Amino acid sequence: MGSSILDIATSALRVTQNALDTTAQNIANVNTEGYSRQRVQSSARQPQFTGAGFFGTGVQTTSVRRAYDQFLTGQLRNASSNFSEVDSFQRLTSQIDNLVADPDAGMASAMENFFNAVHDVASDPTSIPARQTLITEGQTLADRFNTLDARLKNMGEQVRQDMQNTIGEINSLATELANLNGKIAYEQGKAQGRPPNDLLDQRDRLVLRIAEKIDVTPVFQDSGAVSVFIGNGQQLVSDAHANRLGLKPGDTDPKALEITLDDGTSTLTITSAVSGGELGGLVRFRDETLAPAENKLGQLAAGLAVTFNQVHESGYDLDGNTGLSFFDLQSPQIPVFQEGTGTVVANYDAANISELQASDYRLDYDGGNYTLTRLSDNTQTSISTFPYIQDGIEINVTTPPTGSASFLIRPTADAAGKIGVGLTDPRRIAAAENDTAAGAVGDNGNALKLAAMEGEQTMLGGNATFQDTYGRLVAEVGSQTRSAKISRGALETLKQQALEARESVSGVNLDEEAANLIKFQQTYQAAAQVVSVASQTFDTLLNAVRR
Repeated sequence: MGSSILDIATSALRVTQNALDTTAQNIANVNTEGYSRQRVQSSARQPQFTGAGFFGTGVQTTSVRRAYDQFLTGQLRNASSNFSEVDSFQRLTSQIDNLVADPDAGMASAMENFFNAVHDVASDPTSIPARQTLITEGQTLADRFNTLDARLKNMGEQVRQDMQNTIGEINSLATELANLNGKIAYEQGKAQGRPPNDLLDQRDRLVLRIAEKIDVTPVFQDSGAVSVFIGNGQQLVSDAHANRLGLKPGDTDPKALEITLDDGTSTLTITSAVSGGELGGLVRFRDETLAPAENKLGQLAAGLAVTFNQVHESGYDLDGNTGLSFFDLQSPQIPVFQEGTGTVVANYDAANISELQASDYRLDYDGGNYTLTRLSDNTQTSISTFPYIQDGIEINVTTPPTGSASFLIRPTADAAGKIGVGLTDPRRIAAAENDTAAGAVGDNGNALKLAAMEGEQTMLGGNATFQDTYGRLVAEVGSQTRSAKISRGALETLKQQALEARESVSGVNLDEEAANLIKFQQTYQAAAQVVSVASQTFDTLLNAVRR
């Protein structure tokens, strides 16, 4: 016998009530970030066969599923990761651009004032006030180098702190995702494969938040859990387990922090593989903008100091004494950091200082051979004898290593922070070209040479003046900043479009929900009316039997 009309109507009431509950849930979460609207899926119950054929038995709820498109979700995740990277990069790069391009805080005006003072000494080499002004302007120039270098170093510290904070956030999110994976797998198993929609939305939001910090590749599993990979396939989250990112000092340069991944059994260095998200933007800024800017500023400082000193030391002061160094780099040696045994020293080579490169170098010893790598372009040179001269620096191994070793040589990275003025006595300015005290009075031959240096191409392989060199730094940073600003705008648009595309599928539309609410209300009222009819029919049947 087929199901009764009451049973069919009751099933309709149950399914419609579920639909109303789900619609209410959608309306309640219209402003919940990452919420995917849900829909009740229903199907006709198994019909019953009678002699007259098959009769329906009502309706049943089969599942509650969210409106979800994995492709659109992936597009939003990638767009968010790319935008976060360029946003972080542009924000920091613009700080350097504002710093070096500032007409008051930059180097251009300080160098101009310094060489104006040199010209004044050349015009009146016996003037003590003019000489004192030259020393003062030299100190101002050195202070400007020091200040800019300090600002760049502070930005480096800011980047290191931001990297630490970002990695802490990634680890926290990864742990939260791993815990959620376990909960999703349990709930989905308990529900016999039916999806725990709200938990899955939480899962997708967590993956998106991680992607905003670092580029990720998620792999979704049948259990509802997700594995997350970063870099070149390193696993950050696997089911209910999360690995941890960390930072460690560089092997040869402790300030150059390396990003690591600890999987519980080993620790891998993955800095070179990190991209995307805020962390990728920080690493990119540090390696592509900050470090080159420090090196180029130091290249200018060292080139100017060594070149100016070379000419100054060839002249004579007011008392006929041989000229001393005008600028002081605090230490004649270039800083060298090492991993392993042995001692390496490096100095500027005045005769070839125009070849000085804005780069760090690594000298590697494998137990029998030395290889020098210029890190700005990875150019390698085998060295058989020392001292060895390249790119305006002289390298010497004073104590050979006893085994494999690496030495990081930084001729320009810290030079702008070390430059100072060694002269304090204006009489010691070597303006004269004559080597006798009597002839030195009124002699401006060497001062003219010093003044002429302002327009001479003594930098970048003899192809640029001091102002040209600084101008290139300003132009390069400005170009990076403008390019990043344009990219940021484009990626922000792509992110917004990806968000709108996802919302068009998964977002809650109040007009649609209001229409559904009316539809389900009417369905519920109709089913209730069927129940009333069923009750009346039953009463009629009872009355007929009683007769």
